[in-house]
Amino acid sequence: MKKYLGMLLIAAAFASCKKESTPTVVLNEKVDLAVATPKDTGTFVNGPYGNVKGTARIYVTEGKYSLALTDFAASNGPDLKVYLSKETDPQNFVNLGSLRSVNGNQVYDIPASVNVADYKYALIFCQQFKHLFGYSELKK
Repeated sequence: MKKYLGMLLIAAAFASCKKESTPTVVLNEKVDLAVATPKDTGTFVNGPYGNVKGTARIYVTEGKYSLALTDFAASNGPDLKVYLSKETDPQNFVNLGSLRSVNGNQVYDIPASVNVADYKYALIFCQQFKHLFGYSELKK
């Protein structure tokens, strides 16, 4: 029994998530404004589980869409993702990938199969615990 309990404790330690696992390096990714056209934009609002500030803006470049986070900063947390969503409690969303850093300018590609007009929110979301850190309502 002790052996089983010990193995269970070790497994739990490896399965648990770090409280602050997102990188903190300041990024400076940019959209080429010479060829990109800005579309919808919004300012981040804090969610119930974190603080997020900055701007989210959709750009189109040669028919390809991207989401740019500018002047961005967020609370750190585990398993933070960038979503395009139809609502702030994501039920209908597109996962654009892991948040690269809690600081700085970042650009995320939007898959060609996504109809951008259907999604009116950019979210910073802890996927593992289903916690909303912040959102930006994207408007024209």
